[in-house]
Amino acid sequence: MRLWKDFLNYKTGILLFAVYYAATHIWFHAFCPLVMFAGLPCAGCGMTRAVFFLLTGQFERSWRLNPMALPVLLFLAYCVVMRYFLGKKIKGVRTLAVILCLCLFAVYIYRMCTIFPNRPPYVYTAGNFLEKYFPVYREILRKLLGI
Repeated sequence: MRLWKDFLNYKTGILLFAVYYAATHIWFHAFCPLVMFAGLPCAGCGMTRAVFFLLTGQFERSWRLNPMALPVLLFLAYCVVMRYFLGKKIKGVRTLAVILCLCLFAVYIYRMCTIFPNRPPYVYTAGNFLEKYFPVYREILRKLLGI
């Protein structure tokens, strides 16, 4: 009952997300706005595959794609259990979300400094918006990042 009520309350957001997902995959073959716009990975790049590998017991592959998959999955599981199974208010959700975002950002900065652009998903994606419409963009990245 609570799940259905939440679905009805957030149906516009869910619909917009579904349209965005379909449109970006059809036209850009990507999901991440940063990849489509600038060709650079974001803090969440590789998260879906990392969670999949985590859930199928492929822990090393998950870690290599995005080490934040486990904390994100645990946070989501906590929220689902509290809200839908126990029917309780999710305590500390804002604090936990802020901590999770800060950790995601810290891991992102570290990985961009240490493995970009040599290992997926931390690679440069050619054909992005800036590269197509501002040819000097690729040259700037080449000088700054060695791409």
